Amino acid sequence: MFESTTVTGRVFTDETGIHYEVPVLLTPEGPVDILIDYLIDHWDGRSPQWMVKVTASVRLFLEYLEAHSTYLDEQAIFQNFRQRLLTGSVNAATGSDDSGLWWKAQGPENTRRILTNLTDFFGWWAKRNPGKATPAPLPRTSRYDLRLAEAAFMYRRNQAFLGHTWSTFEEASRKPGNHAVTNKWHATPRSEKETEPSFPEDRVLDLVLKGFKVGERYNYRDMLITLLLNGAGYRESEPFHLYLWDVTEDPHQKNSALVLIHHPAWGNAPKDPSWRDATGQLRNGRRVEYLAERFGMAPRDWGLSTSAAGWKGGMHEKQFGGYYKQAYWFVPEFGELFWRIWNLYVQEVQRIAPALRNHPFAFVNTMRDPKGDVYKMGKFEDSHAAAVRRIGLIPAKHLGTSIHGHRHAYGQRLRKAGVPKETIRRFMHHAAVESQDVYTQPDRAECMAHIAQGVQRLNDKSARLRDDLVGLAPHDVSNPFSLV
Repeated sequence: MFESTTVTGRVFTDETGIHYEVPVLLTPEGPVDILIDYLIDHWDGRSPQWMVKVTASVRLFLEYLEAHSTYLDEQAIFQNFRQRLLTGSVNAATGSDDSGLWWKAQGPENTRRILTNLTDFFGWWAKRNPGKATPAPLPRTSRYDLRLAEAAFMYRRNQAFLGHTWSTFEEASRKPGNHAVTNKWHATPRSEKETEPSFPEDRVLDLVLKGFKVGERYNYRDMLITLLLNGAGYRESEPFHLYLWDVTEDPHQKNSALVLIHHPAWGNAPKDPSWRDATGQLRNGRRVEYLAERFGMAPRDWGLSTSAAGWKGGMHEKQFGGYYKQAYWFVPEFGELFWRIWNLYVQEVQRIAPALRNHPFAFVNTMRDPKGDVYKMGKFEDSHAAAVRRIGLIPAKHLGTSIHGHRHAYGQRLRKAGVPKETIRRFMHHAAVESQDVYTQPDRAECMAHIAQGVQRLNDKSARLRDDLVGLAPHDVSNPFSLV
């Protein structure tokens, strides 16, 4: 049985003392170093969530190799691993599992994701080790590192034979006319593009103004975050990178907020009078420098701790300098409401001793200890769920009342208002127009409404025909197609 656990590790690669925070797969022989090397090599281009999923995929593959260590057929290793992901490892008839894996069926979508992660991992190894006839042991090789190197070598050697049964199976099944593959039971079923449920439009203000009120006290912080999500379409993690300097009154719209959420690392640092160089001159630079020099912190998307917050990327703007995502309030009144609440929130923050706010982030703990500390996404998720319940709704993704339902509500609002797709792309900070499709598809209620409207149009246009049919005289029984 493969014994392992995944922990968060700090990895140092040189003498600077700078570390990378990545998931580390620990085995009885220590960490799986080849996997750490892979994650570090992709650290600046992939998200922490991706690293966690890759680590889980590698862990599954090592579990399978450990349970089937006597396999001689190289192709069978990969093919059977894939099939066991699809079906699970438990015998349905007996309820037993001779392998000791006790896997549940992953289904086609999860299987495809796991295989894609492994394919990319094996491909990375092949590029780093071109032309090698055998997988040479690494200087610090454990048997699990060696197994992964051997598997990568075998996959490269057998790739031509494994293409249709491994990672490229899904692509093959999508080719027009390839019915023999498309109809296989283990292919991912085709489905319509459906929008995720969005937060109910008629309950948004109830949530903001009533859901985040406990007794006589308003939770201004979480009201503001919710407005950024629903009124400006930000992703859940993005408001957690906002600095206090990033919100000003819009010079083109009095009493409305101009919000610029800058890139966590490469956005311009604020004009902080306390950030000066050795000569006493005001410092300019990127946020990664500002956080390190002023507060001894790294950008929040660089870590895996509970204080971390992701940054998916997409398109940024540079009109005001640096890289940032501007809030495009839709409808504009959201920007006015945000500005009013923001000023109340800032007064609340100013009552917290500056020594307790040793960071630049806008959203902080205002009531609970450690007061003034960075507000965490997990705490907001709990607060949002409680607020949804206070207004009589159930927090659930399939009902649209989860946090991500707000971004979908924003996209649906833009579509229903007839905003052009290219403009929606910019408002939602997508890199491609197609990225908005999941947010702007008609839902089932709209489809049913179109059916009702179509029936009404048909009724109107066919009224005369129906009147003629109803008014027909009895026909000649001897000639049923004649009209009397």
